[in-house]
Amino acid sequence: MALFRRTQTIDGHTLPGRHLTIWALYYFLLYFGAPVIGGAVVLDGALFLLFKYYFGACFGVFCLFE
Repeated sequence: MALFRRTQTIDGHTLPGRHLTIWALYYFLLYFGAPVIGGAVVLDGALFLLFKYYFGACFGVFCLFE
C-alpha cells in the first residue's frame, strides 16, 4: 500500500499522498450504504407482506414474535 502513501515533489513542493478522509467515508455511506440498506429494508417488507397475506406462511425473523 505504499503506492497510496507515496509523496510527490512538483516544482519543489512536496505533496502528501492520498488517504481516506472523513468526507470520503461520509459520501460512501450516503451514496452507497444508505441505498443498499434502504433497498434491503423495502425488499424485506415486501417479501414479508407477500408471504403473510398471499401465501399464508411465516417469513423471516417476524415468525419469532408471533
